[in-house]
Amino acid sequence: MALTISQILAAAYPAVVAEKRKPANQWAESALMRELERQGAIKKVALGSTIEATLDYRRNAGAQVLATDLTPTATTKTDVMTAASYAIASVSVPIVWSKEDDAKTDSENAKVAFVDSLIENALNSHDDLLEQTILGSTSNGLIGMLSLITDDGTGTIGGIDASTDVFWKNKFGDYTNASDIEAVMTSVWNKCTKGSGSPMTPKIIVSDAATQAVFEGTQQTLQRYVDTTEVNAGFTVLAFKSARYVFSQYGTARIFFLNPKNYQIRASKSYFRSKGKEQELENAEGFKTSIYSALQVVTDNRSRLGVAF
Repeated sequence: MALTISQILAAAYPAVVAEKRKPANQWAESALMRELERQGAIKKVALGSTIEATLDYRRNAGAQVLATDLTPTATTKTDVMTAASYAIASVSVPIVWSKEDDAKTDSENAKVAFVDSLIENALNSHDDLLEQTILGSTSNGLIGMLSLITDDGTGTIGGIDASTDVFWKNKFGDYTNASDIEAVMTSVWNKCTKGSGSPMTPKIIVSDAATQAVFEGTQQTLQRYVDTTEVNAGFTVLAFKSARYVFSQYGTARIFFLNPKNYQIRASKSYFRSKGKEQELENAEGFKTSIYSALQVVTDNRSRLGVAF
């Protein structure tokens, strides 16, 4: 027998009440995290002690145009492969509550609302911290863009020193103001792309809001948004060529060019935004659990990443 409207209302009401009681979020946005997930740049994989990325880093040194049909060819061992190695970093968000909290939320509806709010805050805290960290310098082993994509292309990432192995340099360019920002962005884009028709173009561009506004101001007569449904929803996702240009509250006055094939957050299949077991505190009247991730920012082709500053 089909449920009546009255029965459906009775079953749905507690969940609706709990949702209404959740506090409004005053601080989190995670625009970049949302975009990285949307484009598949967050990969859940089986992790080992480190994350290894095999690199095809140069053209075969023995390749040549033969002067004659019997010109001697190279017999030295072919050396075209190397590897970048990344240590794993951790992100943890504790959730702690007291027995008094439990006592004060006696009804089932109140407990559901309280727990929902704690979990949602923890997940938002996780993503907010991760976005802040990856847009900054390297922090406790988690690689940030200011370290990964530098203003001169140098730096040691994944154990490879770009000053020695110049193939590992990221692309870069500096602009003065609105008069040349588009030209410099185009130059960095072309350097990352390496050739017309290449499928390895930047797909995500990110900066702070002020820098995006400078770019947007140069586009007023030709302004393009990637998705009209997002514009209607209030998201500001501009298009630059075929890339989506987002801004983040944690961005800087640098415009980073990313490709989800060559810039990834590789996270553990078992531990990404995972909730631990609830445990009673030993020396206090309360309980604890946490949201935890084991992950690292990884690139297998740093030369496809760029920055305009």
